[in-house]
Amino acid sequence: MYQLKNKGFTLIELLIVMAIIAILTTIGVGNFRTVRAKARDATRKNDLETIAKTLEAYYNDHKEYPKSTADNKIACKDNEHVCEWGEEFSDGANVTQNITVYATKLPKDARESHYYTYISSDGISYKIYANLENKNDPAIDNTITEACSENETCNYKITSSN
Repeated sequence: MYQLKNKGFTLIELLIVMAIIAILTTIGVGNFRTVRAKARDATRKNDLETIAKTLEAYYNDHKEYPKSTADNKIACKDNEHVCEWGEEFSDGANVTQNITVYATKLPKDARESHYYTYISSDGISYKIYANLENKNDPAIDNTITEACSENETCNYKITSSN
């Protein structure tokens, strides 16, 4: 008599394995996106700290902070030039003209549609703002009303020590 031997997997077993793989992939992709957002936020915080240190060095030399422009950028080179986020200042003219270079490049937000916001109307104090992606970050301040993009307000700030 002929007997059927059970070789391979049944359809139900294959579907269960595929469902488990799909669940694990979904969890992995979600965690990956969260980790990337946290890494970009860490870069933003580091950028603002770098800008703050640069501003403090400027203050030590000039006894005031650079003023902010109408579009909330830093007025550079003795308030004659608007510094753009991401702009490089490594031209040789600064060396030959005896101008102090406080930063070779002004940091820029990684997202094209977002920007940092700088406010100093009096030169006595300043505030620098950014928009963090991870909405669960404990450093987020939801009371900020300054814009960091066309559609979003800032939610993180650094202020001067004055």
